[in-house]
Amino acid sequence: MNGATAANHVTERSIRKFNPGTFQSDSEVTEQFVVRQGELAIVLDVLRGNIHSPSCQHVLVVAPRGRGKTMLLARVAAELRAVDALSKYLLPVRFMEESHEIFNLADFWLDALFHLARASVAHDPALASDLRETHRALSGRWQDQMLEDHARAAALAAADRLGRKLVLMVENMQALHQNVDDDFGWKLRQVLQSEPTIMLLSSATSRFKGLDDATQPFFELFRIIDLEPLATGECRRLWHAVTGETVTGREVRPLEILTGGSPRLLVIVAGFAQHRSLRQLMEELVTLVDEHTEYFRNHLEVLSKVERRVYLAVLDLWQPSKPGEIAARARLDIRVVSTMLGRLVSRGAVIAEGRSKKRLYSATERLYSIYYKLRRERDEAAVVRNLIHFMVAFYSEAELFEMSQRLTLEAMESNVIREGIDRALAELQPVDGSCGSAARVLEQIASQATENYQRQVKHRIDAAFDARAFETVIEIANEALTAQEAGSSPLSVALVAYLLTRRATAYQELNKWEAAIAASDEIVARFDGSDEPIRRWLVAVALGDKGDANAELGDLEAALRAYDEVVARFASTDDVHLQLTVAAALGGRAEASRKCGDREAAMAAYNEAIVRFGNSDDSDLQWRVAAALNGKGEVSAEYGDWNDALAAYDEVVARFGDSDDPGLRWQIASALAGRGHTYRKRGDHTAATAAYDEVVDRFGDSDDANLLEKVANALIWKGNASVERGDWKAALAAYGEVITRFEDSGDSDLQWLVAAALMSRGIACRNRGDWETAIAAYDELVSRFGDWNDPRLQRWVALALADKGMRQIELGRADEALHSSNEIERRLGTLVTGDDKVALGWRASCMRVRALLLRGEPDCAMNAFRSAYAVFRPGNDGMMHEMLRLVPDLVAGGAAASELVAVLSSDGTNAGMLAPLVVALREHGGEEVRAPDEVRKVAADVRKAIEARAAAAVGQTPMAN
Repeated sequence: MNGATAANHVTERSIRKFNPGTFQSDSEVTEQFVVRQGELAIVLDVLRGNIHSPSCQHVLVVAPRGRGKTMLLARVAAELRAVDALSKYLLPVRFMEESHEIFNLADFWLDALFHLARASVAHDPALASDLRETHRALSGRWQDQMLEDHARAAALAAADRLGRKLVLMVENMQALHQNVDDDFGWKLRQVLQSEPTIMLLSSATSRFKGLDDATQPFFELFRIIDLEPLATGECRRLWHAVTGETVTGREVRPLEILTGGSPRLLVIVAGFAQHRSLRQLMEELVTLVDEHTEYFRNHLEVLSKVERRVYLAVLDLWQPSKPGEIAARARLDIRVVSTMLGRLVSRGAVIAEGRSKKRLYSATERLYSIYYKLRRERDEAAVVRNLIHFMVAFYSEAELFEMSQRLTLEAMESNVIREGIDRALAELQPVDGSCGSAARVLEQIASQATENYQRQVKHRIDAAFDARAFETVIEIANEALTAQEAGSSPLSVALVAYLLTRRATAYQELNKWEAAIAASDEIVARFDGSDEPIRRWLVAVALGDKGDANAELGDLEAALRAYDEVVARFASTDDVHLQLTVAAALGGRAEASRKCGDREAAMAAYNEAIVRFGNSDDSDLQWRVAAALNGKGEVSAEYGDWNDALAAYDEVVARFGDSDDPGLRWQIASALAGRGHTYRKRGDHTAATAAYDEVVDRFGDSDDANLLEKVANALIWKGNASVERGDWKAALAAYGEVITRFEDSGDSDLQWLVAAALMSRGIACRNRGDWETAIAAYDELVSRFGDWNDPRLQRWVALALADKGMRQIELGRADEALHSSNEIERRLGTLVTGDDKVALGWRASCMRVRALLLRGEPDCAMNAFRSAYAVFRPGNDGMMHEMLRLVPDLVAGGAAASELVAVLSSDGTNAGMLAPLVVALREHGGEEVRAPDEVRKVAADVRKAIEARAAAAVGQTPMAN
């Protein structure tokens, strides 16, 4: 930028764009108030004149948002506190910027008391305390007909006690005027005209209805001060305050035009010039647009139909425009447009520059043009284009070059900015070579940005994928592909393919199967029909993925069609990459056939994979063969063909047992584990244990996390097999070995298995009646993993707390059980989603009910039961089973049958499914109930259970699991 620059200028506290005066000292406000000195002098003169006057003059500052109304009021307040000649007589009382809680005059005086208490602290702390207490007391008497009088009297009494007049500073009077009761204005006017200790210094974004109407209460009540756009000299002062740079009037004139003399916009643009960030400027502009939405709509609604049409044309053109240009944009006759422009100028909505035929028209508020561009076109790139044109006019070529690195980075990361630069380049015309030079700099920026953009897109996708941030993967891919289709961000074919495949995989990882299918279809549509190997492979993978997604959705016929298409189209190829897709499709066909119950088709698919690829030297294809053999073993075991299952697992070990390939070693571990499962199913626990031990012996010393997971699982399965044969000692030893081996591992999956081992230890101890040891196992699990953020681990924690709580109830420890229940509920927010979350919440609530019964608090137990019933799902077998045990416990604990009936009947759907229970309770309470015979018969059995539980509970604790 031309002009001298203050080399060491440092702004410790930047000038506020929003909320000036909030959490700022008076000295900061005074230092930063560098414009509007004339308006400040006018306001202070009015206030000085009020000091000794028997009646006060009130002031209304009118200006659109961003013109400096709040800053002006903050500066006045600072002056009233700092200058002795004013502070002795006047006390500023600033209301909130938005008075949302004021609907009538009583609200107004209560708000005045609240803010007066804050303003009084420095002068009379005791009074401030009294005012706070008065406000609290009066707020509780909202039905008192005299509330308004009491609140006003308290404010006036405080003014007398302070010996000062109160300057009530109320902003956004136009909004307050719309929201209050009809009599608010007249009542306020009466007070303001009759009480010399109260004066009003207010602001409004427009001259609202009633200010100029002699029949309205605010007519000629105020001295109105209009804040005009900043003049060139004021723009220079504000620019210097923000940047430390001294600029000439010629240099600042483009800024004055761009911002329309708006202090807020000028501060934003000045910050942009300091930091050279086009993106930050855009973000600030969008924020401003959002804040102006309602005001802009109101601004348009006051215009007539034809005026609005012409005004919108002015906004859309943005730059100062000739009447003919405006007429063409508005599609109206030039004579009509000229008349409407005259009206708009008189309204203050449009400004005219120049004379006669050379007169140019533009919107008074430049922000409205930005608003209209963004809202109408939803096209931020158009705004960027205009900003680029401004930059070319404002900056020299040297400064543009200095900015090029940052602009390149921003263009690389933002389609909007990149597209805006491209549009600006298309429109820039050389003028004496100057724009041509700037255009060359911008062309270099655009070229570098495109090249860097493609690298950055791939890097961002890779990073997000590695972090398993799959939503981000989809977002980045969609953004880049959309920009590619719009022509604003060209991508190479290879990158397009990469984005499509990564996006499809991300949808699969997120279980968004319909979207995954659509993504696969798009890949096929883009690349099918080509003989190019990479494109054929992409199509094959996409078809296989489509089969997987349909299988997940349960559409097995569609899945089989997709797998069959892969095999039919690509089975004869020698390309190893395509062979892998065929092998995967055969595996998918086998799994889908298994789900259909078609054992023969599943075995046929596995066998075809083994025959086709059994002799391959490719390790990935060998992995597929091993997977097919393991699949054959699983299918055989499912149908009880133990020998066939064992033979399949043995073949995996025989074929690949000496392999060092990590994937094949994982398949060997799976085969050995499958052998153990098969022995367990046919009741040979000794052989099962031996198979699990072989997994541990072979792979226990591996540093491969996937193999170590197999080892940990094998130990847990070994423990489970020991439980089944009643060998508790061996079971606990197996679970303990998992903990000892992997407790220090940094792998989250292994930590999950450590938690599973602790849970299994607790369940095993519970099942053999050793509740104290079970609780100790659960405590260890909670202690180890209670603070982890992994939802899977938090699920183990919640399950441990749930079982621990039931053991505590059985041991008579009601308070401890309540604590466990509270712990579960505290964790539900970060726990899991869906059915698990509901079920765990239900268990926690049932635990609370039982604990309260144990404490002899049936009323509290009933309240807890009402809360529990809110999440009850009668279609859930576990919940229904618990309900049929919990209700008899409540009756036995003293709950009234009629209360239980009321709760159970509160939900019509649930009540229908619980009809026998409801009937049983009503009959237990002595009612004669009419119900279908079948319901009554079931209800009779339920009633017997209720009565038996009530009889058994005399002097006993409620039963638990």
